[in-house]
Amino acid sequence: MTDLPRRRLITLLGAGLAAVPAYALAEGGVVHGDASPPSVRRARRPRAAAKPAAATPAPETAPHAHAAPPSVSPDEAMDRLMRGNARFAEGYGAHPNSGAPRRVEVAAGQRPFATILACADSRAAPELIFDQGLGDLFVVRVAGNVVDDAVLASIEYSVIHLGSTLIMALGHERCGAVKATIEALAGRGDPADRDTKIGALAALIAPAVRATPPGAPDPLDAAVSLNAAHAAGEILARSPPLRTRVVAGSLKIVAARYDLDDGRVTPTRA
Repeated sequence: MTDLPRRRLITLLGAGLAAVPAYALAEGGVVHGDASPPSVRRARRPRAAAKPAAATPAPETAPHAHAAPPSVSPDEAMDRLMRGNARFAEGYGAHPNSGAPRRVEVAAGQRPFATILACADSRAAPELIFDQGLGDLFVVRVAGNVVDDAVLASIEYSVIHLGSTLIMALGHERCGAVKATIEALAGRGDPADRDTKIGALAALIAPAVRATPPGAPDPLDAAVSLNAAHAAGEILARSPPLRTRVVAGSLKIVAARYDLDDGRVTPTRA
């Protein structure tokens, strides 16, 4: 389909959608101003059918109509994360908010205080390493903790609609995705990766690898930290709504590194 017909189709679809009553997505499902079935509504108002009202254009502020208020301050969110990580690293995890009462509580809706963009590595589960429970963290995991449109959309949703006030891009020691990118850029890519989509990850990690100082004592570890910082920068640069909140002080975006050996998380850049 050429661009012109596609634009006409989108315009027609948009015109059709404008006549549909406004629905709001909520944690419990679809919320509507009148949830009664049509037959009940007719019984309540037994009069001649009126002419259908013209569709009212949505106000310019509509995108923010269902924005959630902040859950906690960004500094408090950071403090909760670091205190939880200290408990985990010392072997005294409290495992909060993990019982049946909490499960029932968050079944009705979620209010995560922080959003973690983490690697999909099986050794780096944010709920465990930050000692948090159900409904505490909104976690997005992808190999190499990279940012693409789907990842960014998920993060935006967590802040705008759920009230998260802290975003952490979390890299980790000896990250396999970063190591594979280093090898590929050096011309030593794994033949087993041919005909896969793994190269898409490497393309997103490559800028951090190329930015690693030539004299770094541990090039892999330096690239891990730079890759997390790059992801945090991408989130800030590519999302105007999140950037506005950062400037206003209602949101903080940080990068951090998780040590597989001692279990500690070290923030690297705000």
